[in-house]
Amino acid sequence: MSQARRIVRLGKSSLSVTLPRKWVEKNNLKEGDTVFVEDYDTYLLITSARPREEFREEVKVLEATQGDEDSVERMIIALYQAGYASIKVVSRSGRVTPELRETIRRTLKRLVGLEVFEEGSDYILLQMIADASTVEIPKVLSRMEVLILNSIKDLEEFAATGDTSYLKDIIERDEEIDKFYFLLSRQVALSIMYSWYSSKVGVQDRTLLMPLFNYGKTLERVGDVIASLARIAHLVDITKEHVQLIRASFESAVRAFKTGDQEAKMEITKTYREYFDRFDPSSLLDHLLGNILSLALDMLESRVELEVFKEFSSRSLHHLDATLPKNKLILNRSA
Repeated sequence: MSQARRIVRLGKSSLSVTLPRKWVEKNNLKEGDTVFVEDYDTYLLITSARPREEFREEVKVLEATQGDEDSVERMIIALYQAGYASIKVVSRSGRVTPELRETIRRTLKRLVGLEVFEEGSDYILLQMIADASTVEIPKVLSRMEVLILNSIKDLEEFAATGDTSYLKDIIERDEEIDKFYFLLSRQVALSIMYSWYSSKVGVQDRTLLMPLFNYGKTLERVGDVIASLARIAHLVDITKEHVQLIRASFESAVRAFKTGDQEAKMEITKTYREYFDRFDPSSLLDHLLGNILSLALDMLESRVELEVFKEFSSRSLHHLDATLPKNKLILNRSA
């Protein structure tokens, strides 16, 4: 049940609010005791006991056989995304082959913070040695956007000059985009498993994790399509107009997601409709450009999800006190 509390001045410059008497009595609190305050932007969560900010320690064992190096790479990435801090790769043959060792080292280049911690004749232990929360989710997404814009710029340079070195840069940059996407996946997984983690990665409202993740996943797919364009550039005629279409649709989609700009939303849908009115189903280039426009719509859908979850979260704040554990109290700033 929501309770109105008046803010009063305490001393010359401090403000204070009283705690409900029943809540204080239930938690056996008295003058001089300590309570802990968690800042969630639009509300404060007060608890009588400090939340335990720690991860469950678990080493995930991954068995590998000779010849399945590709599946090992995929499994390491999947376990990293799932939030595991320790991964032990064990060779069933009793020896870590040079091929397996090279696969592991190549995979680690794509994963932020995961490194070889210990090695034996038949195993390699991988350990997170850096905190994945040092780069917050909004900054991860911004970095992915910048990388994609750099790839679009390189595609423009190729269309203007024919210099294939720009294409190589695009393909290599796609791995950097993947790296940030894998980091984002890990951050979201840990935020779901541990309620305190989301605020560490810059998301105060955990209900927004899904639209943010969907947006990041779409950015990763945009990077993939642009890399595919770079790979087939020697087979098709990529013109300045093609790249302008990619840039305009991507920039409008980013603006629509970040600000909810109505003009950007309408521009995306108009461009999509006009493009597919003249779409050539036999053209590989048209298919890839169409994928870019479809992904721009997906970015717009992520904005719609974001707005819906924000509205849901705002309405739910008024009912949180009925569902919180007895040792917690919520103060809603927007009430």
